[in-house]
Amino acid sequence: MDPIPQTVLPRTKQKPDITTVLRKSWYHLRLSVRHPSRVPTWDAIVLTAASPEQAQLYDWQLRRAKRMGRIAPSTITLTVPDPEGQRIGSGAATLNAIHALTKHTGVVVNGGDDAVGLMGKKHILLLHAGGDSKRVPWANPMGKVFLPLPFLAADNPDGPVLLLFDHILAIASCARQAFKNEGGVFIMTGDVLPCFDASTLILPPDSSTIITVPITLDIAANHGVIVASKSEIFDESYTVSLVDNLLQKPSVDELVKNQAILDDGRALLDTGIIAVRGNALVELVKLACSCQPLIFELLKRKKEMSLYEDLVAAWVPTKHDWL
Repeated sequence: MDPIPQTVLPRTKQKPDITTVLRKSWYHLRLSVRHPSRVPTWDAIVLTAASPEQAQLYDWQLRRAKRMGRIAPSTITLTVPDPEGQRIGSGAATLNAIHALTKHTGVVVNGGDDAVGLMGKKHILLLHAGGDSKRVPWANPMGKVFLPLPFLAADNPDGPVLLLFDHILAIASCARQAFKNEGGVFIMTGDVLPCFDASTLILPPDSSTIITVPITLDIAANHGVIVASKSEIFDESYTVSLVDNLLQKPSVDELVKNQAILDDGRALLDTGIIAVRGNALVELVKLACSCQPLIFELLKRKKEMSLYEDLVAAWVPTKHDWL
């Protein structure tokens, strides 16, 4: 697979506050639901789930979101549980979800390049929502993504309590325009609300892109870190560069050894937001449509394949020997 570019969020002189970002995102979401021909929306929204039982709850929440005007009537909604209720990891779950959407939309899986090309023109929002909650264990049955998060509650005090899922939909709606007319999948985690103006994203065509943000080294030690190439495409408003390496919960020594520390003493956080666009999506759909033997093997061996460690590593040449 081709190298994966890395996008640093656009530079701004002053960071907008969370309330401003969310209000703008909600305004965009409402426009995209009411006028999808004028403000493009997602062709499909797909959630992963841990089990068939959890998937049933998620399907109910997706229907609720449509009734409440959070999702456009034309958007396909789908929940895909891990097979047999056995964990297969976020990487295998990504492939399984794209494969399930391909079948759900009526595209013949073995229909050749034309069928894959048709899927490659879709605009898909994929939320990983099947993980366990260790900090809030009582949320496991309902899913962390559907926990109440009453930001902006004062804007509509008599309205329903807003959920984390609702806010994620609002933020993600602004990212749709970055794909323009080129198909793509926008992958996010369902347990984090990334408060940024996604309308400012710049996504290179026909590529896979990971969104990063600079963080302090103490935070980097508990998360995934992206090592960006020193050569970069520079613009006044954004920076794009190839990914040289991926680090998981690195120590300071590992950060130094891998040249992961920026000039200002920070490192680039793997936000868990990945955009796959154009021909890169076509290649991913091809892989997903041939992934069933892989998933069967994972189930048989009771193993998991991570999106952020295993699948993404296929895009990074320096990780191929490790794979």
